[in-house]
Amino acid sequence: MTGASQPNPPGRAAAPAPAGVAAAPSGVLLAARGVTVEYPGVRALDDVSIEFRAGEIHAVVGENGAGKSTLMKVLSGLVRPTTGSVEVGGRRAQFSGPSDAIRAGVAMVHQELNLVPALDVAENVLLGREEVMAFGLAIRRGAQRARAKALLAMLGADIDPARSAEDLSIAEAQFVEIAKCLASDARVLIFDEPTAVLGERETTRLLALFRRLRDEGRAIVFISHHLDEVVAVADRTTVLRDGRLVQEFARGAADEDALAAAMVGRELGSIYPEKGVAVTDAAPAIELVGFGATGRSRGISLAVRPGEIVGLAGLVGSGRTETAEAIVGLRRSTGSLRVGGRDVRFTSPAAARAAGVAYVSEDRKGRGLHVTMSSIENMTMPSLDRYARLGGISIDGSGERATTDRWIRDFAIRCARPELPISSLSGGNQQKFALARWLEAGPRVLIVDEPTRGVDVGAKGEIYRIIADLARRGLACIVISSELPEVIGLSHRVVVLRGGEVAGELPRERLLREDCEERIVRLASGLSEEKERDA
Repeated sequence: MTGASQPNPPGRAAAPAPAGVAAAPSGVLLAARGVTVEYPGVRALDDVSIEFRAGEIHAVVGENGAGKSTLMKVLSGLVRPTTGSVEVGGRRAQFSGPSDAIRAGVAMVHQELNLVPALDVAENVLLGREEVMAFGLAIRRGAQRARAKALLAMLGADIDPARSAEDLSIAEAQFVEIAKCLASDARVLIFDEPTAVLGERETTRLLALFRRLRDEGRAIVFISHHLDEVVAVADRTTVLRDGRLVQEFARGAADEDALAAAMVGRELGSIYPEKGVAVTDAAPAIELVGFGATGRSRGISLAVRPGEIVGLAGLVGSGRTETAEAIVGLRRSTGSLRVGGRDVRFTSPAAARAAGVAYVSEDRKGRGLHVTMSSIENMTMPSLDRYARLGGISIDGSGERATTDRWIRDFAIRCARPELPISSLSGGNQQKFALARWLEAGPRVLIVDEPTRGVDVGAKGEIYRIIADLARRGLACIVISSELPEVIGLSHRVVVLRGGEVAGELPRERLLREDCEERIVRLASGLSEEKERDA
């Protein structure tokens, strides 16, 4: 079977049947019937039956490792179930790969980005559906770019279709992935964590598009850890836990707290830890003076002291990630950078790590992890010299395994076999490894970009607690996040970027006020600047 991963043996009226998917009498466009997926040592799905209907937004939620992404991979042809079946329009379907699913009218935007870096935006959007002429011997590039531009415009994304995919930010690449899905004209659209890398404004546009597509009679399947989004847009919500379907809610039948409790099997209190008192008279652990990423940010002056958590907020394109990448040598920089009082200019993340500065990238697949390598190898790679023996001729494998097992326990990572490629884990569990591997290197400064991207509500609290504990132990932490409650709840103060420059700062006392989210949005958007200066 090419194109599909084969596990080892062991409330709305139905819309008219759309092209590509013949609707069943009940309006069901897509269904899983008793689906079980088993891998060595783990049952990812256990007898799951679920229906997705025309004219409906159906959310699927659950903790990391609950089986959400595995279920979506089964429905989109990437994984074949061990037992059970998939039905399209009431008829049993056997997909040998995603191309079969697309031909049947089922398309998916995966949590991990899958663009071809060597192609431009339009070529990625219309890959496999090129605009051709002369009996297919030539591509109509003008028509292709016009089509891609129109699809991106539906998302409110102003991206040049002639731009190379390798130059896109993570958020821009996500828009291209979504446009690629829309280009298929599929009637069942599956979105796995589509808003994880988007800011508030971009998320609002995407959710509005979901409603529009639903009203056209499509079935929208939506995985998200952002329960506020689920409550806002889902007509029906299914909860998975430990690979099983445990509960289903109609629209309005559950709020965020009820969904979270169903996901984890218990009531959850506040997920944000108590903030320790940041030391204000200590020398800065890291200091930026007129600093910036060449061509993307400029003139940023910021000092972070040991024990302090500083949040960086801003809209997509504000320069947050680019500035962090410039600090650790992934981009060219301007201005001055000091670490421990010494002027430095790093040429690589390895040089930054040697100086005690660790960066956890938002792009865990591209820059955060080596997805084809094992969980053990990923965990110890930044600190591999600790495990080298005989001048690097051999590696202390038992020590590597012990370290990995310790972080698996501390982070409650669901990982049955650490020897397997880390790509076998859910996205959220990969994210925990991405954080743990840099903490194992023992940094003095930790820069975390979107620390809980793809992480469930229960695990978020654990990651927040760990970051707060690290600060209490003297680490200087910079947290970049598109989630305003996260950046407010975790940080001692928040610096807001707009257009690559500092737009303003909210000290700790300002973060305690009820209007702090509104103030951050205003600064990030350039609204009421005079009011902010006078407040």
